[in-house]
Formats: sequence, C-alpha cells, structure tokens
Amino acid sequence: MQAHWLELCTRIGERRAGTAGEAAAADYLLDHFRQAGLQGVCAEPFACVSVASAEAEVALGEGALFQTVPSRVLAGSPGTPGAGAVEGELEWVEMPEQAERLFKPRLKGKVVVLFGPMPTRADLHQRLVQCRPAAVIHVDDRLPFDWVKDDGVYPAWVKRYGMPPTVTIAYRTAWEARKSGLRRARVRAVVDLKQGASQNVVGEIAGRQPELPVVLVGAHHDTQCHNTGADDNASGVVALLELAVLLGPTRPLRTVRLVSFGAEEQLSVGSACYVAAHKKEMATVGVALNLDSVSSPLGHHWLFRAGTKEFGNWLLGRLAEEGLEAVEQAAPMPFADHFPFSVFGVPSVSFIRPNMSNGLRWQHHSAHDRLDNVSVVELSRVVRAVGALAGDLAAKPRWPFARGLAPDQRAETARLARELFGLRA
Repeated sequence: MQAHWLELCTRIGERRAGTAGEAAAADYLLDHFRQAGLQGVCAEPFACVSVASAEAEVALGEGALFQTVPSRVLAGSPGTPGAGAVEGELEWVEMPEQAERLFKPRLKGKVVVLFGPMPTRADLHQRLVQCRPAAVIHVDDRLPFDWVKDDGVYPAWVKRYGMPPTVTIAYRTAWEARKSGLRRARVRAVVDLKQGASQNVVGEIAGRQPELPVVLVGAHHDTQCHNTGADDNASGVVALLELAVLLGPTRPLRTVRLVSFGAEEQLSVGSACYVAAHKKEMATVGVALNLDSVSSPLGHHWLFRAGTKEFGNWLLGRLAEEGLEAVEQAAPMPFADHFPFSVFGVPSVSFIRPNMSNGLRWQHHSAHDRLDNVSVVELSRVVRAVGALAGDLAAKPRWPFARGLAPDQRAETARLARELFGLRA
C-alpha cells in the first residue's frame, strides 16, 4: 500500500483532470488491475475541461494603499477580461443567509466576497451572474486557516449560465481585511482552460451468477491543483488497488466491479459521465460503495448514505463487526462519486474520514495533503472492513435492504441531480 502511495504522490504527483498526471495514474491502475487478475479491464474516456494554467493576484486596500494577499483561481472559473486587473468596492455577503437579500443589481462592478458556501441553488447562481460583479472572492468558512486552499466551480453551471471571475483567499486573510474595514480590492485572474480527456478505469471480478446486480466499489484518481492529494484521494485509489488484490482471487456469487473515476474534483464529473454512459444498465448495479479521503491519522469515519434507513443500519452494523465504528450522514451530498448512482435508486455510500466536526480535513485541497499526513494503519482498517463488507454483499443472493432512496432524500436528490449534473432518472 505504501508503494502505491509513493507512486501516485511522489513519482506521478499532481493529477489534475485532463493532464498527463491524471492519465499516468489511470495507466497505473490499469496495469495493477490486470496484475490482480481482474477481467474486462479498460479505460472509458470522457471529455472534460482541463486547467492548463491559472494565476490569481488579489490586492486588498483602503484609499491608495493596497496589499497583495495569497490567492487562487477556482478551477473552471474564467479569467478577468483581457487578463487585466479589475478594481471595485468590496461587498461582503455571508452565505447562504444573505444571498436572497444582497444578490441585487447594485453589485454590478463590485468585488463580491462570499463568506461561506458557494451557491448550490441554480437560481441564486444565476442571480449572482446577472448582477455582473467585477469579480467574486470566495472564503471557505469551514477552514479557518492562514493558507489558501484550491477548489473548483460547477462545470455545468459555467457552460449553462456563465460565471464571474472567481478566486479564493485564506480565511485568516479575509478575517483581517473585514476587521480592518478594508473597502476595495483589485483582482486579476489569468486562466488557460482547454478541452481535455479524462477517464474512468474499470475492472471486474466475475461472479458465478452474473445476472445478479453487481457490487460496485469506487474511488477517484484525480486531484485539485497544487497538491498531490495523498488523502484526497490517493488513499481511496490505494484502497481500491488493495481490494483488487484481496478480492481478485475469489469466486463470488455476484460480480464485483471496481471503478476509479476521473475528474471528481470538478464535481464528480467522472462518476456522472459513467452513470450517463451506462444509464440503461443502472438497474444491474445493486450497490455503490465509494472511498474518498479515508486515511487521516486522527479523525472520524463517516458514511454519506443515499438509500433506505435499513441500508444504513446494515452498513453500520456490518462495519462495527469488523471493528470500524462509523457516523452516518443521511442527507443528500452531491460532492462525492456515490451521488450520481443514487439518482437512479442505487443504494450508495461514500466512506470519508474527516478530522474536523464540519466534515472536512484540515489539510483539505492544500499543500498539506501530503504523505506525512496520512496513515497506512487507518487505511488498512478501512480496507479490511470495506473488503469484508463488499465480500459479504457479493456472496449473498438477497440483501437485507431494499433498492431506492429514503422518502426524505428523494426531492432534494432530484433537485441537485437536475441542477448540478443535468441528470434525470
């Protein structure tokens, strides 16, 4: 497992969607899936937007005095016009509670600071775009640190509605600027976006009764910009490779399909493309188990469950039998690769190991997501437990839970699928 980690994070390194690094990770998966004896090993390519380069410059000030602060462009955002700087009055919007009141035409030409989440409702995003701000600065209130994290915007919304130039700065930078009463900002974003190709890597352990719905286990092999993603999500890929070795020699009743998705950091583009390409086959997928950022030395094991309460209870009980106690999160969560499967009624779950109470890891999308901040011991626990769970599911002709979502998940899942992914069951 450590050898896989070293290969992904040291020799290959950053694995942005549509780049040579992501393709090298896919080739590594293909090679090791074949070595493990998996069948039907292949890469399924799909189109993606690739960040060839992106540079942000943000200066905050009052009067004639401006100070440059560290910043990043949100991946997928356009640059400022003509690659020049824009300057405007700062308008602070505390999200999401102030969006309805403050997304007004008076924001035109201003630099809008969104403190909190970016809009997850299409109508609010459209209103922000229609206000025509000079630029948007995003501040992630879940990460109260003095370094800047990388993140992305929703590709479907950029294509469908447009997007103002959007950058991000560190929480502590925003805190000091607000406390000091700074009133203006200059923002320059130079972005080179290209049409590229990503890929989903697939391999199977053939079941003795292939007509039964399959057990799908997934992860993602891409990273955000400027980091090697040791936890997010080399940990999931390493787990997938280890599960291929552990489960490969077995002859289960049901087929076990292992899939490593590309372009997850652009909002689960790879898994959404996989589901769209295999839409007619979704009824043959019995369950989807996704592994994403599961190796923090200290943290909590969370399950983002899309499915019935009985499905969640079975998962928690079975994992506890394997010595992995977990916390269930049952609200629809579109920012992981299990979500597109849940749109079609597949009982789905993402295994995540946050180390903060807000569900994130302190090293999230930053240069701190490196090999000295992951644990092979914790990942081994996950592999053993999820391997036992997947093997148990693959061995049974019937399962103690039904297909489909819990009633309280259906409406929000359908909205998020429609607005963020353009998916309809």
